[in-house]
Amino acid sequence: MLLCRPILRLHVPNSSPVLRILQSHSHHGRLAPVKISPYNARHVPCNRSNNHTIPTISCPDLGMAQAIIPLSTKPPHLEPDPDLLATVLLVSRYSGPKKGIKEFKIVSDKTVVEESEHNPFEAYMLLRAQIPRLAVSLPIHVLCCIAQGAVRHGYQDLVDSIAADVLGEDGGVASPSNAAIDPTSIDADYFIASTDANPANSQKTDAHQDINYPTDNGRYSTSPFTLQDRARVAAALLCVPPCHSHLLAKHRVHALLTLINSAGEIDSLPVIAACHAMKAVFDDPHSDPYDRHVINLALPRFLGWLGSWHAPTDARAATYKPSKIILAAYGIVNRLLVLREKQNALALFRVLTENRHIPAGAFQGENQARPTTQHDFGTIIRRVLVRACLHWTWHDLAMKLMTAMTETWNAETQPEQSLNDRERFISSMLDLLHPIVKSCTASHVQSCAFLMCLLARSTGVVIPESTISQFYYRARLFRDGASAEMFYACTQSSKAMRMAYPPPSGITFVWLMNHLIEKKHNVHLGRLLAKQLVKHPVPIPSNERSKLVAMVAKCGFAEYARALWERYAVGDCSEAVVGDAATMVRMVSLFASLISRTRSKLEELERGADADREQTIQEVEARLTDLSQFSEGVVLAFHKLKHPLDKATHYDLNALARAYFLLGMMSQGLLPYRALLRRKEIPDLYDINVALSAVSRYSPRMAAEVVGRMIGTGLHPDAVTFGTVMHQALVHGDLELTSTLVKQAEGCGLKELSEKTMVALIRASVGDNVVTTETLESNLRHVWKIVQATPRTSVVRTPDMGKCCVRACVQVGDADMAFGFWDKLVRWKVEWWDCEQVQLRHAIGQLVRRRIRDGTLGAERGEEMLHALGLG
Repeated sequence: MLLCRPILRLHVPNSSPVLRILQSHSHHGRLAPVKISPYNARHVPCNRSNNHTIPTISCPDLGMAQAIIPLSTKPPHLEPDPDLLATVLLVSRYSGPKKGIKEFKIVSDKTVVEESEHNPFEAYMLLRAQIPRLAVSLPIHVLCCIAQGAVRHGYQDLVDSIAADVLGEDGGVASPSNAAIDPTSIDADYFIASTDANPANSQKTDAHQDINYPTDNGRYSTSPFTLQDRARVAAALLCVPPCHSHLLAKHRVHALLTLINSAGEIDSLPVIAACHAMKAVFDDPHSDPYDRHVINLALPRFLGWLGSWHAPTDARAATYKPSKIILAAYGIVNRLLVLREKQNALALFRVLTENRHIPAGAFQGENQARPTTQHDFGTIIRRVLVRACLHWTWHDLAMKLMTAMTETWNAETQPEQSLNDRERFISSMLDLLHPIVKSCTASHVQSCAFLMCLLARSTGVVIPESTISQFYYRARLFRDGASAEMFYACTQSSKAMRMAYPPPSGITFVWLMNHLIEKKHNVHLGRLLAKQLVKHPVPIPSNERSKLVAMVAKCGFAEYARALWERYAVGDCSEAVVGDAATMVRMVSLFASLISRTRSKLEELERGADADREQTIQEVEARLTDLSQFSEGVVLAFHKLKHPLDKATHYDLNALARAYFLLGMMSQGLLPYRALLRRKEIPDLYDINVALSAVSRYSPRMAAEVVGRMIGTGLHPDAVTFGTVMHQALVHGDLELTSTLVKQAEGCGLKELSEKTMVALIRASVGDNVVTTETLESNLRHVWKIVQATPRTSVVRTPDMGKCCVRACVQVGDADMAFGFWDKLVRWKVEWWDCEQVQLRHAIGQLVRRRIRDGTLGAERGEEMLHALGLG
């Protein structure tokens, strides 16, 4: 097999055959005897010495005297691996990524077929790692084959390598200092001839096999890597199939097209290369200066090809759907409109229309004869393309075109525009919006939400209720709560409040409320949604009402929870709400807390009573009476519905006992347990925990003793048992008991406490009871780690917890942590102008300014914080 090293040529008259030296090996600085062949003979040189001389060559068969052949003045060349180079030069035989190049070898006078270890593309990369100027040394048709195979099989590294060599990037062939193979050692046709299965073919010559050319001074020079050669390779690289469209970035496509244009070969650009150039622009969602140049270079060739491709009109038209390149052409029309290339946009649009790649139905309603402005021109084309996209179910591009239309309208709308023009545009947009929303899929809901937000903020645009309802339905269908939240937040913003957009209705309303309250803890939007439901009722299924009321009560919206409970507690379906145990407990728990706070406020007023406070005391007493009557009414309604208790379920009895205990009605709370005993049912751990909650409200230490006796008798309290008593111990300020219970829980093998207990412990650790500032600061760091580690749906990450932590951070003077808690837990979940929100922002702002002045906080970071706080 050929050993590819620099060739020494004997100078003979041009009319004589070129004699080549073949199969030479160097041994200890001298050449071994050589075999002479008048056709395909080559040799491998000996090792070169430092003075760049070559030992004498003995040629007895030719009758030639020993001679010294001086070396070329070129830089020293690297010696490639002959097997790898042979594999590269045989790239035309490569049939697939799983097959190597077949090699024919003579072993014991027999022809043996072997497969190379590497495919030609792997071999090329291995050789280039050794010899950076490999590309300039290869025959141009071999390099083109390598480039075509690289893009065909999706070899990203190889494509980048060849592109860098062709364009002279990253120290490629543009760098003259890089070593290269001596081009005289490469003869692709020799490999083909010498490895042909037919031995007779091994003596054939080819007029083009020698890539050395004689010069005027008698020397031989290599074939130059000319601009035309580079353009040929660049064109091969651009022939990227659609399945590997990611191989060439847009800036690289631009550079290759510019190279081809410089060589004067742009008119002969392959069609697939022009298509890939267009697709590269279309696939990039961001417009940049490359777009205009790439489109202008590739568009003439693309238009020529597209003009000869007609959509079918026969029976195949019923099932015809254009290829992705037509989709890209639609996008290019839009990009040309953005670039204000009106003539090119019109030319491409006309070709698409004439060849029926735009269905005739897309022009419906656009045949009205009226003056056309520059804005109308772009709007009309985009409207037609949107209808065509909907026809072909290309929803992504349809929404992009709609977004482009809306943004252009908002940017170019002038006060002097006629009312008819505005109404016509708005009407056409809304007519297109509804089918887009109605047919959107899971991957398009977010884009739909963005488009609808853009329209809702546009001047004079009011989205119909049917479209809004359809959007919420699709969002729920595909469980995209984030998109529904984004649009609902937009409808409640000041820019969109000129129109009272309705909330979703039915089960979708409950789904959105669950997303806002349970998953995102977005108290602000949850309160707005509940307020809308109270003021503007929408239909809610009877089986979902109890869940809805419970969620509103859980979030602490007492006014709205009460209004909804009173609304749904009457009528034919009232039992679904009144008789729901979870809803009843949530309502009683909320109002029991309000009663406790109101009673504390009343006691405080009575201690400092005077004439001025008399009226306030009366108002507080009236409120206390009202709260007590309502909460007792909720419990009594549930009790009445479940009467007689002997027939009530265990779960309902447990809930009833808990509700009575929450209201302090101890004797009534024992009634459900008596019913259980009459039925000879043994109270379970849940029943014990409810009873413990009642005991711990009055005496946490007594409840702790009960827990101790449970452990002593062999019972196993769970996390709820310990959490219930711990919570009340923290409420009573008994930190010693809390610490004892934590150790007791660990002794029982409980690794984790309930989230509710965790919240109580966190509040206690950053509350006013902490003795020293150092302890409080350390606790805050631990809490910050907990907040970062817990998921967004955790009850630890609530606005109330955030407010508590922010106040503690302000107390210790840590501006960075105060801003972090506010940003994570409060900023996006509480109304911006809420009183507490405003107070917290100003407190953090004052702390930030103080830290900037004393130098403990960088000025740039401080300004960012103040800007986010709305105080910059």
